Amino acid sequence: MSTTLVTAVFYGDREGELGGRCWPEQYYFSSFQNIYNFGLPTVVYTTEEGEKKVKRLLNYLDSIGVENKWQIKVVELSDFKFKDQIADHRKRVWDWNVEETKRRQAENADEPGFFHARCEILCHRKLYFLKEISELNPYDTDNFVWVDSGITHWGLNPWSKGGVEINNFFNKKHYYPYNKNNMYTPEVGKGINNLINEHGMFTFKHGNLWYNINHVEVLKKILISDHGLSENEASLKKQLVGGVIGINPKEFDNLLQFYEKALLALCATEPPKSDFFTEEIILSAYWKIRDHFTMDFTEWNHDVPTDPSYVDFGDSPDEAMLKKRFYTLWDDLKTFA
Repeated sequence: MSTTLVTAVFYGDREGELGGRCWPEQYYFSSFQNIYNFGLPTVVYTTEEGEKKVKRLLNYLDSIGVENKWQIKVVELSDFKFKDQIADHRKRVWDWNVEETKRRQAENADEPGFFHARCEILCHRKLYFLKEISELNPYDTDNFVWVDSGITHWGLNPWSKGGVEINNFFNKKHYYPYNKNNMYTPEVGKGINNLINEHGMFTFKHGNLWYNINHVEVLKKILISDHGLSENEASLKKQLVGGVIGINPKEFDNLLQFYEKALLALCATEPPKSDFFTEEIILSAYWKIRDHFTMDFTEWNHDVPTDPSYVDFGDSPDEAMLKKRFYTLWDDLKTFA
């Protein structure tokens, strides 16, 4: 196999300097076991505090008969070169949201006061982790893929097909190769590799756009002024997903040149014409230039009523049938194996 899989397992405090979901490292282990079974040699980024936990997990996975090549890279997120710009923007947006929440709570006692919890620095650093591993190339592979360690959780992926939740990693019978219904198999890894071979880069694309309209306009102006796109061509209507990014190293120079200009431009925006933002909006804009291969879907939540974490949106059977669900993309990837 000629693709290295790169992922990360971090704890992040939502109210901390960098932000995060407040989930301990173990929360991601169940889902990580699924992506480990793609059969791709793997590098896992984590902190010094998380290293022992991740190492124990990897040794456990090898002990149950699904051996793989793996390495752990210990880093601190705060050494990212754009940390200050991202952190400053985050603080401005956070402070503005706090004041807005107080205002809304004064008008409505039921206002929950909850807003963004992601760690933007980790989101933006994905591409730099990928590039670093492509330069080190510990497994001598041609291609590299980023996959979020928690992406196969059961809110998006049916339990009956391998979706998981916290602490399920001790039940090996739920996973490939013991569970024949589990869709996370080495065929996914082969499909990823072949897609990168053919297209140089591939991603998933959601049929909607969730970002602050001002951020969208900032990126649109860059696409028009720097890349000669027309007003219509530069319009962002769909959102690329940062959870899966397959890439060949020849793509990095152009991608990161665009990415860094866009990142700094978005960090310079001020509330209220601003909001938290992750790598996905910049990838969505870059796609307008590169037009690389994407696998499209329209709905995140899965559609299996008998499974845990099913969300009933009240769709009619006909409406439900029209929605392409996120989890089906894993089986789609196998068709390229």
